[in-house]
Amino acid sequence: MCRMAAFLSAEPLRGYEVEDFLDALANVASRGRTVEDTGMGHPHGWGAVAFREGRILLYVRETLPMWRRGFYARFRADLVLAHARAASIGDVSFDNTHPFAAASSGKTWFLAHNGSIGGLEEEEKNLLGKTDSEALLLRITRLANEISLESLTDVFKNVRSEFQRRILSMTLLLTSGKKIYALKGATERPDYFNLYIEREKDLVKIASQPLDDGSWEEMQNWSLCLFEREGKVTQRCVRV
Repeated sequence: MCRMAAFLSAEPLRGYEVEDFLDALANVASRGRTVEDTGMGHPHGWGAVAFREGRILLYVRETLPMWRRGFYARFRADLVLAHARAASIGDVSFDNTHPFAAASSGKTWFLAHNGSIGGLEEEEKNLLGKTDSEALLLRITRLANEISLESLTDVFKNVRSEFQRRILSMTLLLTSGKKIYALKGATERPDYFNLYIEREKDLVKIASQPLDDGSWEEMQNWSLCLFEREGKVTQRCVRV
């Protein structure tokens, strides 16, 4: 289980703005909801990937809780994806920490996932860790020759058909540095395996739960949205 968030901006945010974004997610991870409301937060590692104009600036993963991270943003970025983990499938280790990375069509794709798909990690080869989340990314890059809204829709429909009741949630965030795909897909507890969107003029944020008191809009269950930068940040969504 996890808390995760991403932003995409038409112009790079300053270092302190990137840090404020990470601080907001760390705060949610430390006090935020878990699926069983244990009060323990999401202490089992954190990770982030950051880009500017499609070029990767940073890819970091640690097994420390996010609120104890030894990292501070001192760079401008126009896209950041971050994840704080509460372990479900797979032990607490570097290789099981999100976001996961895999190559497809000359690009490196990064995935953060909230939920579980029972047995998927047993179906995919070449895993570095032992999580269904990494297996889901490998499934995506293996089946979608060119990742797009249409090809991802097909992949997610196939996974739903194959795993059915073994899916607790497929809710995820996926990026290669210039766009973000966001899927909200929960068969149970869609209130927890959730995604919210906050839009400003040239900035969009997507998060497991609102990061602040802004105007956050809840995504519909089993919807897949593409956010991309074309002068301004645009959004297009389909049903899965």
